[in-house]
Amino acid sequence: MRVLQHLHPAIIHFPIVLFLLTATARIFSKTIPAALIQLGLLLSIATGFLAIGTGLLAASPLIWSAAPPVLRWHIAFAVSWWLMACYLYFDFDRDTLPSLLLWLAATLAVLGASTLGGTMVHGFPL
Repeated sequence: MRVLQHLHPAIIHFPIVLFLLTATARIFSKTIPAALIQLGLLLSIATGFLAIGTGLLAASPLIWSAAPPVLRWHIAFAVSWWLMACYLYFDFDRDTLPSLLLWLAATLAVLGASTLGGTMVHGFPL
């Protein structure tokens, strides 16, 4: 169990950075090839799955109802981000307003999960 507590922080930065770079490129860039953006999104989803899995295993001794609210919100934001990212991967070719709004919502979700994770690790007051 102790290894998992160290594995989660080692993995978590990859999906965050990959997704933020991918979202920025998808929303603002017309010169980066779509295949490269989609690959970044896929790698973000794969590493995000590992990060969520190791995080859940590290937190598994806790009962959901006894978990601190910041942890519950952290998990909710992370899983919401992952589900939105999966949808965006399979619906990648659409350039519509709802698609743009979903990219923005997923970005806010990953930033929310990141902020709450940092709050738990570093003890920032909310």
